[in-house]
Amino acid sequence: MARPNPCKDDASKNHGDAVLVGGDVPLAVWRLDDRNDAGPATDPGARLASRLAQRLVLVYTRRGDAVVDFDSDPQLEYASAHASRSYLSITDPSEVADLDALTEPISLVVLRWPPRHAVRTSASIADLFAAGRLIMTADTCAIAAVSSAAPGQPGTTFAEHLGELLPAAHTAGLTHVLQIVAVPGPGDGDEFLYYATEAEAVAARKNSPVGDGKLNYSVDLLVFTRRAAT
Repeated sequence: MARPNPCKDDASKNHGDAVLVGGDVPLAVWRLDDRNDAGPATDPGARLASRLAQRLVLVYTRRGDAVVDFDSDPQLEYASAHASRSYLSITDPSEVADLDALTEPISLVVLRWPPRHAVRTSASIADLFAAGRLIMTADTCAIAAVSSAAPGQPGTTFAEHLGELLPAAHTAGLTHVLQIVAVPGPGDGDEFLYYATEAEAVAARKNSPVGDGKLNYSVDLLVFTRRAAT
């Protein structure tokens, strides 16, 4: 029996009548509480990274699955091990050939944008998505975690990142099925809004904690599946 694809489950079960982004992609807001499950971390951004890694592993993988990380993120490595998932870090897209001996099913591929371990170029975007597509099956989700400059702050905006990432993903044979806005929240409980409007997503970003650097802590997650052959 084929394994169900959680990316497709999200789109069909939770977002059937959601407000669509970019014409055909639903928008969700994940507000994750401020627990830190990966050791001491007082910075709000670090706590968000810890909780987000845990949530991605629990939602998009099963026990015994493999997570492939194109960024070598220690938070994702910890979350994978803690949940009994295999974790593989690949910082050079050409290394995907080394995964031939992997026996566990790869259910989640994660890449960070902008990359921390490579020069950001048009070619590097294409290489990342192409490498991810090579190791994806019909049951694999690929997620691009995008960090953008807050409105009014110097740096690349989310819209500018999107203009680079979506064409490269499409060329690689991926379909964009969901956008998640992840922000930290106080208290001891997570909140998930699966019928979010663009205004609600903007409000969530504005109300997220602001640190000493005057930056809003939020991450946009672009969820992709492998496009079926025609």
